[in-house]
Formats: sequence, structure tokens, C-alpha cells
Amino acid sequence: MSTDAANARPPRKRAKHTRSKLGCGVCRIRRVRCDRTRPACERCTKTGRQCDGYAVKESNDTAPLAQREVSTSPPLSAQAGSLVLSRDTLLSEQGCRALDYFRNKTAPELCGFFESDLWSTLILQISRREPCVRQMVVALGSLHESFHTAHTESSYPSSTLTLRQRAIGEYGIGIGLLNKHIATQGWANLEITLLCSILCVTFEWLRGDYSAALTHLKSSLHVMSQWAEGKQPLVNGTSVSSPGGYMIRTQLGPLWTSLVLQARTMVRDLPCHMPLPEEEEISEPFTSLQQARKALDILLAYVVPDSVSRKMERSLRYAKSLNLERRLAEWLQNFDAFLSTQDAEERESPRVTIMKLWHHIAHMIFIASFSDDEVYFDAFVEDFTNIVNKAGELLSSTATQQFSVDIGTVPLLYYVALKCRHPLVRRRAVSILTAAPRREAVWDSIGASLVVEEVIRVEEEGLGQVCTQFDIPSSSRVYNMDIVTDVEHRRIWIKTLKQGSSSWSAEKVLTW
Repeated sequence: MSTDAANARPPRKRAKHTRSKLGCGVCRIRRVRCDRTRPACERCTKTGRQCDGYAVKESNDTAPLAQREVSTSPPLSAQAGSLVLSRDTLLSEQGCRALDYFRNKTAPELCGFFESDLWSTLILQISRREPCVRQMVVALGSLHESFHTAHTESSYPSSTLTLRQRAIGEYGIGIGLLNKHIATQGWANLEITLLCSILCVTFEWLRGDYSAALTHLKSSLHVMSQWAEGKQPLVNGTSVSSPGGYMIRTQLGPLWTSLVLQARTMVRDLPCHMPLPEEEEISEPFTSLQQARKALDILLAYVVPDSVSRKMERSLRYAKSLNLERRLAEWLQNFDAFLSTQDAEERESPRVTIMKLWHHIAHMIFIASFSDDEVYFDAFVEDFTNIVNKAGELLSSTATQQFSVDIGTVPLLYYVALKCRHPLVRRRAVSILTAAPRREAVWDSIGASLVVEEVIRVEEEGLGQVCTQFDIPSSSRVYNMDIVTDVEHRRIWIKTLKQGSSSWSAEKVLTW
């Protein structure tokens, strides 16, 4: 017995090792090796399990940036605050102030009636590690603060002007850092380049330099198109399936579509960054508000006229119109089906209301596109009245928001005031534009109201008392306009063309 004990092997001990914390939560619980495929690992998807994503480690600054930013874990609102608290070694006191302003004021306003993790969390996370993003955030925060204090004034106070000049200086530094990033990274970390481009467009829109914003838009759309078509280098590129590519597809791409959509309301020949999916059908009820919004943006891009569609043969344009009419109807049907599964608070929320208003006016624009007679719009007075009432209610609930880059109420009210000739309805639309001064992407509410007031003056001049839309004959109605906008210096040059006339009016300068 003692011999057996002497010859017995000692029990095997497990080798000591550090257990990996990089896999998804499901694989870690199952104690199997996770392949870490994003957004969901293949071990989970192949076995029918729900992958719960990957944890974001605050202390691990050496982990790839994009891997942390495209995490499928819940929004890191608590972490967003900690990012600002640890910034003192990176920025001056003025820079810290601008970063705080961006976090507390700018980010909540930029997304308008919608919620966006990109503005509230993701950009702050990236700004901690990427100098070019951090500098752009500082510049935008400074400019937004100057905008808030001076937007309703006839001239800039000296302190506000100093803040604005400082913001422009910070922006110049940011452009330099962005150029350095592009020169050293090329197609690598493309998500950082595109994110900075979004911040550049936002800065220029808020500044009022639409020409510079358009330059950023067009160059970025060219890069996006090349990337989507796989024309980037195979080495040191950002693949579609990479974490950076995932961020572009899920976060930046939809935002670019929205930015381009709004820019095209003024710049007709601006294309979307990728061909619109004409074959895509809206045959299933939406499962989320984000899905409904994405589908709506695509439809709105079709409704906005452009030089390409105007050059199509009439038969082809008619066929595309029938398809668009069907898709507009399908969208509303599926959106209503989705809302029936939501509670009353969500159904009456501002974001749902604004989506319905945009769909409503898109349908009106589509129907009116079949007629060249401005009198055709007289049939929509009830619709116009409803839009004005709803828009007024929305603005009364968000009176503190003065700047956003998402779809809002200004272009809706502008369109109503232009096309609705009922004197009371169109003047109420104008009063709402002036009562709640705001900037929505390329749209300035005060500038828009001045344009409409000039159109009203031209149309009603010499007619005596105008009581209804029928008091304005077709020959008095403005059919076309030539407008040059300089929001930065608060000036608009406008010429009008009446229906049936071939002579443009004399140019007039509007200021505010």
C-alpha cells in the first residue's frame, strides 16, 4: 500500500493564466473561445444565441479606437461625463470651457427632435483619443456659444465677437490636424476622417458659410462613394467588415444621408453618397423608429427635385413617379403599424410628429409635381393649416433649441408660407419662423421668413384686400426664384419670376 502511494503521480494542476476579457459576454459565460467578430461573434450566431456584444474598457487606451466605438453595449452616458473630467492635461482653460459647452448644450441640440448616441457619447469618446476630433469639438462648442448669445441680436456684442473669432481660430487648427491625419493615415481610420468632415460641415453651417460646407460635403461624398464601391487600397485601408467600417455603415452613413438630404433642398445637383436603392421595398412593418427614419430619408431624397430627374424622358419619369407614390403609401402604412405597438407617449412624441409632417409634405410635393400651375396648391389649404399648427406645437415644446443638423420645422414652414396663398395661414407660418429664431442645417428661420415676406409683397402688390387664396390670380403668383444666401453676414439676394412671365424682377437685398 505504501509502495502504491509512493508510485502514485501527484494530481495535475491547471496552468495559471489570465482569462481573456475581450470576448463577448455569452462566450465568457460558456467558457469558450470567442472569435470576436463584430457586431456579433460567429460562435453565437451559428448556434442561434443572442450575442450581447463586447465590453468597453475605459482604462485600456491601447485597444484599437474603432473597436471601442462600435461596441453593441448600451450607450455610455456615464462615461461621457468622465471623458470631460480627465481632459485638463489636453486643453487650455478656454478649450475645457468649449468642450463642456459642447457636451451640455451643443450635442443635445444638434440631433434636433431625435436622440443620437453619436453626438451625445461617441464623439466625446473619440475626442479623448483623436486630436483632430477633439479640436473640432472645441471649435464647434465655442462657435455654438457665440451663436446662442448673438443669434437674436441685430449686431454681435464685443464679447460674443471675440468668442466667435476664437472659435474660427480653433477651427483653423482643427483643419490642420485633420490634414495631418489624412496625410499620415490615408485610407486607414477612415471613420475618423469622415467624422471630422461631419464636424466641419456642421461648423460651416452654423457659421453661415454654405459654400465651404458644400465643399466639405462634396469631397466627403466622393470618398464615401469610393469606399462603398471598394476602390480603396487593400493594404492600410478601412474594410467594410472592420470595426471602423461598421461604424461608418451604422453611425456615419445614415447621418451623411440626412445631411445630404437637407443640403439638396438648396443645392439641386448634389448627389447622395451612394446610389439610392430603388429596388428596396417597404413590405414589412418597421421594428424600430430608426428603421422607419432611414426609409423616410430615402423617400425624401427621391421627392427633392434634382437635375438628373428633370432631364429624364417623360415616360420614365412617370414610371418612377408611380413607384414613388406606392412607396410613400407603404411607408405610412408600415409606420402606423409600428406605432400601434407603442405606448401613447411615444405615438405623440416630437420625433414621431416631425416624421409624419415630413411625410405629409413630401406627399404634397409629389402630387403637385404633376402640375405647373401654382393655383394647384389652393386645394391643400387644410393640409397647410394642419402642418402649421403641428409645427407651432413642436416649437413651443422645444423653444430652447436654436441649432440642429437634423430635419426640423423651418423648411416645412417655409414651404407652406410660399405655396399657401391663404393670407392668414401663410402669415401665421411666417410669425412662427420669426418668433422662434433657429438654424436647422442650411435653413435659417429669420432669413427664410424674409424671403417669404418678399414673395407675399410681390404677389399681393396692387390687389387691394386679400381675404382668401382665390384673391391672388395665377399671373400674380411667384413661380420661380433666384436666391443667393450669405447667412454669415445676414444677407440674401433675391429675384422673382411670376407665372406666365419671362421677365425676372429687379434684384433685391434682404438683411437682418
